[in-house]
Amino acid sequence: MEQPLKQRLIGATIVISLAVIFLPMFIGQKPADTDIITIDIPTEPSEPTPNIQTLPEQKEEIVAKVSISKESGVKISEQVPPTIPSPPEVKTVEGISAWVVQVGSFSDSKNANSLASKLKSAGFTAFVEPSSVKTGDIFRVRVGPELDKEKAEAISVKLQKEQKLSNTIVIQYP
Repeated sequence: MEQPLKQRLIGATIVISLAVIFLPMFIGQKPADTDIITIDIPTEPSEPTPNIQTLPEQKEEIVAKVSISKESGVKISEQVPPTIPSPPEVKTVEGISAWVVQVGSFSDSKNANSLASKLKSAGFTAFVEPSSVKTGDIFRVRVGPELDKEKAEAISVKLQKEQKLSNTIVIQYP
């Protein structure tokens, strides 16, 4: 190919590529104004106060006096048995009290588990609580727990109507 023809083709290619790149900028529509979106950022949460119980101050105790010399070697002159400090006092914290409906009390665990299974299949949250008394072991069948006494009483009424359990009592748990 001749040199002037090559130059014309290269020049035409450059002009066409510049037109493809810059022509849409001049012909295109102006972009629409965008809405400004504001976001309220919440304040940083405060540090939670940890419920850590500190141990009592420990005194440094000398357990033994050791002397080292070239002539006599290692010599232990005094031994004192270490003392173990007593554990810190534990303050009892009152927990959340709840209410349960006691349905029955049985001396045989099979009977208690049978009634609890029957109540569970009927949709109640029943459990068996073993206990020891002077006469032996007993197994109490209870339904619940509920935080509100009124809800526990409503469950008691429902148990009396639907399950024909007449001797239900509402008691505080645990």
